[in-house]
Amino acid sequence: VRLLCPLFFPKKPRLVVVEEPKDRGMRFRYECEGRSAGSILGASSTDNHKTQPAIERVTVTVSLVTKDLPHRPHPHCLVGKDCPPGSGICVLLFVFYSNEKCQQRSLFYPHSFANLGIQCVRRKELEVSLQKRRNQNIDPFQSKQNIQGIEDMDMNVVRLCFQCSLELDDGRKDMLSPVVSKPIYDKKATTTSELRICHLNQYRGSCRGKTEIYMLCDKVQKDVEMCPNMPTLSAFISF
Repeated sequence: VRLLCPLFFPKKPRLVVVEEPKDRGMRFRYECEGRSAGSILGASSTDNHKTQPAIERVTVTVSLVTKDLPHRPHPHCLVGKDCPPGSGICVLLFVFYSNEKCQQRSLFYPHSFANLGIQCVRRKELEVSLQKRRNQNIDPFQSKQNIQGIEDMDMNVVRLCFQCSLELDDGRKDMLSPVVSKPIYDKKATTTSELRICHLNQYRGSCRGKTEIYMLCDKVQKDVEMCPNMPTLSAFISF
């Protein structure tokens, strides 16, 4: 996200997302797996050029919230070098630099969140994890979530939520409106994973149809539809 400079925007400053997280390909790992949770990559990442979700230089707290409105604190945890152990959130303190170069620009330089991973929580530990958020006063949209609200949560998708506090010249703190990223889907979940074809037994068939094709995939969602990528053929394939 990007912080719009109040020098050029007389209204209250706000955060704007400039580099969304990559929505698929990220696996949520349990703490007991004893492995790194990986890094959340930016949507424009390629094999040769890695990017991360980015925001401007501010005092910021990053947490996970649910995909759907109203956005509620999600029990899954963020882990990484800037996440206090056991907190499940990321807290960073940045310093503004006041100089002529900054005053001539309407935007500050962005900050990328590297080495930020998602650690999933076991179902029996969901309420414990959410209680930690309440103890930390992490409820960006004041959802006042209760225990009954856990049952309808989607455990296979989350959003990043960025909260920012600006310290004014007179010492007062100004809380900006929280902003959320696009959804991030768990790579291992059948309902949210990308369809990856591992093997096909046929690559061509008769124009009369009736050619049987066997397709082996990692995971298949229930609502899959297939249509040949040819301008002269637009019919969907029957399963």
